[in-house]
Amino acid sequence: MEDKQYVFNYTQNRDKLFTNLVGIIDGITTDGIVRDEEILYLDTWLLEANQLINNGVIKILRTRVSDILADGVVTQQEREDLKSYLIKIQRDILDIPSVDFYSTESDLHLLTGLCKGLISDKSLNADEIRYLDWWLTQNGALKNNYPGKELYSLVKDILSDGVITTEESELLYRTLVDFTGCDLELGVVDGLATRLPLNTDAVVHFEDKIFCLTGGFMAGKRAQVEKIVEEAGGKLSSDITKRLDYLVVGTLSSRDWRFSSHGRKIEKAVTYRDNGGKLRIISEEMLFGALP
Repeated sequence: MEDKQYVFNYTQNRDKLFTNLVGIIDGITTDGIVRDEEILYLDTWLLEANQLINNGVIKILRTRVSDILADGVVTQQEREDLKSYLIKIQRDILDIPSVDFYSTESDLHLLTGLCKGLISDKSLNADEIRYLDWWLTQNGALKNNYPGKELYSLVKDILSDGVITTEESELLYRTLVDFTGCDLELGVVDGLATRLPLNTDAVVHFEDKIFCLTGGFMAGKRAQVEKIVEEAGGKLSSDITKRLDYLVVGTLSSRDWRFSSHGRKIEKAVTYRDNGGKLRIISEEMLFGALP
């Protein structure tokens, strides 16, 4: 059973990373220029990816990028060669028959990768913003749900008057940092961590409210936390449904939650929440802070 679970998790992580990489390449090559900062970002991302999956495509690409950076100087020819190679790698990945690139989940991983690629040089230019607008416009399901809905609305607002100001570009950049969890200014370049989509302003009530718990809890085993919720008047659910009032995410949950077993629960909860539902996503700290 453990071996089957390992194979499943490995395949799932591999597919997510491949989909992410397709989007990252899209973001890096969108404006036709591969910059030093983008190459450095790609090198770091590939290092982290290589620690998650043992895959030939990742290894070969990382070796090629590392070789370019080895002498500390990136020539124009190396940039052009790398750009061509990245596009080839992207096509090769898209041709892998065992990877599904057409599900809603895959679309979200592609968007995440695209946003990482766009901000990998720590800035956004007009071509990149217009490309993000085009990409979201083509993906109807994403632009109507979290997080594409928020990004689509912001990009449309920025482009509405035909002028992209420095302030608007910086606002979108910070929004993409929040979405991807990749804050390059703070040295967060692993490319995998995504900040939890918590409702930090949520008011937590217990009486007759329905709670679902996910992730690892500082307070102890999940059964212990569930008992505390019930004693405070709350009810419990093991699944994400539209009747749910709160999804509680444990403090020990992975910072790379999209790649974790509890990531699907969180993503489903976000969809219900952002489609006008009553559900709120809260942290373990918020739960215990609201106890009577």
